Formats: sequence, C-alpha cells, structure tokens
Amino acid sequence: MSQKTATSSGGAQLLDRAVLLIDLIANGKVEGVSLKELVELSELNTATCHRILNTLVGHKILARDDKRRSYRLGARMAVYGARAARGPGLVSRCEMALARLRRQTGDTIHLMARFNHDSVCLDRRDGECIVPTLTGTIGGSVPIGVGPGSISMLAFLDEDEQDFIIRANMGRYAPYKNLTREKIQDLIAGTRERGYAIDDGELIPGIAGVAMPIMQEGEKPTASLGFTLLCAKMTPGMFDHYAALLRQEIAEITA
Repeated sequence: MSQKTATSSGGAQLLDRAVLLIDLIANGKVEGVSLKELVELSELNTATCHRILNTLVGHKILARDDKRRSYRLGARMAVYGARAARGPGLVSRCEMALARLRRQTGDTIHLMARFNHDSVCLDRRDGECIVPTLTGTIGGSVPIGVGPGSISMLAFLDEDEQDFIIRANMGRYAPYKNLTREKIQDLIAGTRERGYAIDDGELIPGIAGVAMPIMQEGEKPTASLGFTLLCAKMTPGMFDHYAALLRQEIAEITA
C-alpha cells in the first residue's frame, strides 16, 4: 500500500471514529456521557477515545463538563443544525427581521438559541458602530444565565428547569463580573415583569443590551432576538422602544 493510500485510509478511519463518538453522545443522557462509557460503547481504547474527544472539544463540536467528567454536544453543533435547516428553519424566518431591525436602529442585532446549557449566536447583523458582544461572532456561545439573550429565554422556563440550568452552570459564571445565583434570580424576576431582559453595561463596561424570547403560546422559549449597543447612546425610554420593535418582529416570526 502506498503512503498516500495508507494516509487516506487512516484519515477515513479517524473520521469514522469521531462520527461514532458524536453519535453516541448525541443519543446519550442529557447530562452527558463519560469517557468510561464512551470507551465501552465504542470499543476504542482509552487513549484513542480521549484524543479524539479532546480534538472535538477544541473545535466546539463537543463540550466537556469537567465537574461531571462527561461530554455532550457542543455549541457548533447548534450552528450546523440551524444552517442545515435554513429553508423553513428559524434562521431563515428571522433573516428579514434582523435586516429590518438593523436598518431601523443602526445597532447590532442578533439571533440566539438555547442549546443544552448554552446560548448560541445563530445569526447577527453588525451595527454602524462595531461593539464587543459576549458571544463574539456567529457560532459563539455563553452559558445560559449570561447576557440578556440567554436571560430572556431562561426567565420563561419553569422554575425547576431554571434551577437545573443555573446549578449546572454555576461553575461557569466565575469569569463574569458579580454574576451570582442571587443576581441571576433578580435578572429573571425583572425580565418576567417587563417581558424582556436588559443589561445596562454590567457585563461589558459601556455596552448595553436588550433581548426578548421567541416563543409561541404554550411552548418553551428556545431562541431570542436582541440588540447590543453603546451605553452612551441610551436615552430615557430607549429600552422600552427597542423592546417594542423586537415584540413586533417576533409576532411576525411566530405568526
């Protein structure tokens, strides 16, 4: 066998093994699948299994829960799923709304979706002034509980599910300023009262945000639309005004 053929064969085998592990995790428990379980199910040796898993985690195709020592699907899988469903899917249905909101305000607008315990950016339109955002670019993610986009979804889940997500993510909130369990509960209460979530510059100094969940009657929120803008641009009543724009577009999206 030539060196080229051997390399190609090895590459195909590696890909087959990676897909096998992804399938096992996708069909596994909500809280993830451990390395030991994956070794047993895949019949791969521990070193090979661990090496492939680490590579997939590095590409955000998988996510590793260090506390539980388990693996689950990563943020990038949500983006792939959304792009695969671009026809009648959420991304396609929101494209015109994103364009209109960007044109009306000149500010950055983004579409977020819940994926396991993460809030993932599925699409966005940058404003006239490029501002830093928590997720960075399309495909970026934050733990649910971080930022208006994720809080707007979290706030309208039932209390047991809220508690489960917050407990699962507690160890991931440390990098975010003053984001304690009590703070998240306060944000949830304020969001439920207003109908939308806000950030007045606490997470990224000088950067404000407002977001509203996309949900149909009787269903749990799985996505949100939100603005990110400079705090210096804020005027009295601006959060309410932007929320009204979001509400109008979401009504059309869910009609």
